[in-house]
Amino acid sequence: MSLINRLFIRIKTRLFLKASFLFVVSLFSLTFLVSCNQNASPPFFLLTGQTMGTSYNVTVVSPPDNVDKYELQINIDKLLIAINQQMSTYIADSEISKFNQSPVNTWQRIPSDFFTVLELSQHISALTNGRFDITIGPLVDLWGFGAGSEKDQKIPDSDMLEITRSKVGWKNLVLDKENSSIKKLKPIRIDLSAIAKGYAVDKVSELLSSTKIDHYLVEIGGEVKVKGFNKENKLWRLGIEVPSLLQKSVQRVVQLSDQAIATSGDYRNYFEENGVRFSHTIDPVSSTPVKHNIASVSIIADTAAKADAFATALNVLGEKAALELSDRENIAAYFILYDNENSDITYRVVHSKAFIPFLNN
Repeated sequence: MSLINRLFIRIKTRLFLKASFLFVVSLFSLTFLVSCNQNASPPFFLLTGQTMGTSYNVTVVSPPDNVDKYELQINIDKLLIAINQQMSTYIADSEISKFNQSPVNTWQRIPSDFFTVLELSQHISALTNGRFDITIGPLVDLWGFGAGSEKDQKIPDSDMLEITRSKVGWKNLVLDKENSSIKKLKPIRIDLSAIAKGYAVDKVSELLSSTKIDHYLVEIGGEVKVKGFNKENKLWRLGIEVPSLLQKSVQRVVQLSDQAIATSGDYRNYFEENGVRFSHTIDPVSSTPVKHNIASVSIIADTAAKADAFATALNVLGEKAALELSDRENIAAYFILYDNENSDITYRVVHSKAFIPFLNN
């Protein structure tokens, strides 16, 4: 298995699962291949590939004459491989694997990209009082949502829960920005599945911009960032999907430019015991699956890394606390909630103040 295919296979089964609720609903959906009139449209091309246990899609509109799409794809793949080499827990000699295997209180100098992702992760952990925690892996495994642990999906006993809780804690990760170094105060391990895809989207976007490409869409596993305008010379139109396993339909369409969007939900991955539903979304503070009415939360931000991480964090917080944080920090958040007052599976919607501009575009 290649390096680019080994990263974050666990994304679909861990706490940091990101349901793919986002898709393009402009001419750059799959239907554009057969419906557009190329003679009346600016030039464009589509690049696709595999990375991080999922796929990537890049749509480029009105590229400069000197841009070769095949060379561009090679450079994108090289970039993604480099990110994997830093942040993949499936590569034995990756930077993150070296840290996870390192002794306590041992400093490790790391590349700037890796450090940037850790710094943002710790910042969001602090903002959410630890509801976002990149050290939560042992708890995810204990509840049976880690890679290969599905057969163990059951309520753990209190003793095992207490033992596992001692192996988790974002405050046990120490960052030294001046020396771009990190160390652990306890034998923790980190997993960046809740933020690395978004960061990869940002880095691919930077690569495109550096080649003077001004109009594009980048998507990796449901995390999206756009710049400029689509093929119709309009804002990019993206759909937030209704959180249903039965059929795909759009709950809300938003129009974006120079922005990113990501969605997190909990309804696709859970187990039931004695008639009680246990979500794959684990609250690091309580060490148990969340118990609230959020079906999905979508975040619009200036970077995909922020959108990616905040989508997970607010999903853990629950409606009230998530809305309060969103309004306090000016986060554009859109929540689809289970309607507990209806015996059928229905939903209601709430949003933060910062999301209001996206309701009317």
